[in-house]
Amino acid sequence: MASPVLSVVIASASSVGKTFLIGLAGYLATKFPTESPLIPPSSLSALSRMTFIVLILPLIYSGVASSVSLSELESLYPVMVFSVVILAVSFLTTVILGLLFGMRKETYFIPLCIASTFPNIVALPIIIFPTLCEYEVVQDLVREDLVSQQQNSSTDLDLMEVCKKQVNAIVFTYFFGFSVLFWSIGYRTLTTLKIGVGVESVHRNDGDVDLDTNSNSRHLEQTNRENDDEECSNPTDSLTQGENLTNLSEQQKTCHCGMSNNITRMKRLLHSVKEMVVSICKSTGFIALVLGFVTSCITPLQSALFEAGGSLRVFGSALESLSSAGTTFATMIVAASLVNIGPREDREQEHSALISPPNNNDSRVDQGGNDANDTSVLENQVDTSDEPRSGNLEVSRGRMRTVIVPCNCSCSSMERKTMLIYIWQILARLFVTPGIVFGILMETDCSKFLQHVPNIARLVLLINAAVPGALIIVVILKAEGFTNEAAAVSKTYLPSYCLSVFTLALWSSLGLMAFHPDRRSCATE
Repeated sequence: MASPVLSVVIASASSVGKTFLIGLAGYLATKFPTESPLIPPSSLSALSRMTFIVLILPLIYSGVASSVSLSELESLYPVMVFSVVILAVSFLTTVILGLLFGMRKETYFIPLCIASTFPNIVALPIIIFPTLCEYEVVQDLVREDLVSQQQNSSTDLDLMEVCKKQVNAIVFTYFFGFSVLFWSIGYRTLTTLKIGVGVESVHRNDGDVDLDTNSNSRHLEQTNRENDDEECSNPTDSLTQGENLTNLSEQQKTCHCGMSNNITRMKRLLHSVKEMVVSICKSTGFIALVLGFVTSCITPLQSALFEAGGSLRVFGSALESLSSAGTTFATMIVAASLVNIGPREDREQEHSALISPPNNNDSRVDQGGNDANDTSVLENQVDTSDEPRSGNLEVSRGRMRTVIVPCNCSCSSMERKTMLIYIWQILARLFVTPGIVFGILMETDCSKFLQHVPNIARLVLLINAAVPGALIIVVILKAEGFTNEAAAVSKTYLPSYCLSVFTLALWSSLGLMAFHPDRRSCATE
């Protein structure tokens, strides 16, 4: 019994250790040589865009087009269903734990919930599983599939290559459902955060964030609502002025007003749905994914691109070469982006980014008093305007005082709150969500819901539920101008990615032991 368990642990540790070493290479590239680092901090944004467009998009397309066959599409629909279920579990877990930890009043509650809901489900699994597929304990899952399909020549097949193909098919099928939810709900939520900052000051209250629509749509809806109110109020005014109208006419006009409101609401709903569909269809990752599925459905085109001797093999080979470098380079860029390598001002901003900024109340600025709450306000304040303020001198004095006396009640309170945010995000993303998904997978395994998908799909789904958050959240927040929110999210990503080296090995080991053909609880039933 000890030997199989040890082989499972070794396989899990090796695959995750590989990811850690690749990320370490990206980190060291931002540090050395000291005078001129191999990856300068100023080039990270450009490198991120280049990596996604030049390397990740070919990975998405070729991964689907070469791995998914037309006969397999029907059996992979449970993977799409599970992608929705896992994201829903992740969101609910994050929100519930956030409420239990008292995080609802934090300004960055919403972006942190979105960041914890959508994990890095492409780059990390694609790096982890090729190493896992080298071990016999993982190949046993593939061998069982081949035996169940009555392929007696399974010993003549390259089980490692079959394993990699199955993993690619499952990962990118999962990515299909992930993309629909992210670009319809996640992206829309992140971009509509500007409602709370577009008109008001940077120091906004917790209730200023409205996630229904973007600022323009909100203004348009308010204007339409006012027009509707005017249309509905004018007949009433005319009724009060004209005493000769009967009660019947009043009822008819009131009914007409209600129908007009319903039509306006329906138009707004259709407009929101239209914007949602357009944002999904305009996503380059989603387009590459759809093209990959289309190619997999056209068998002659798939053979010409990805089979030896195919007429279009030169294009398929180029795409595969770009894809092979995509996950590695993307992991290096993620590691480099999470490291705090900015200027001193940016580091100070990120240090306090996890704590909610204060309200617009300059009267709370310290004037030489000893109130600990005043110190907290000064410590968290981020001045984004270039114009001088009348209170800047007092703010500077307050900051100097907090530096001279760092060990006060406010500092310890900030540290406790920051630690609570770290614990909240790590528990939700790395422990509770994969634990719930693990229980769901065990239950559905017994109910035979996944009996037609490859056996390794259970392990892929578990790993997808256990990986840390996607860096695209930070990229979108920065692109939309939410630098404080992006800094807050990136500060939680750094400990999450470091700790995931151990948690991914843990969940990989548990998954391999639970889903192995000899140990599955329903195998003997």
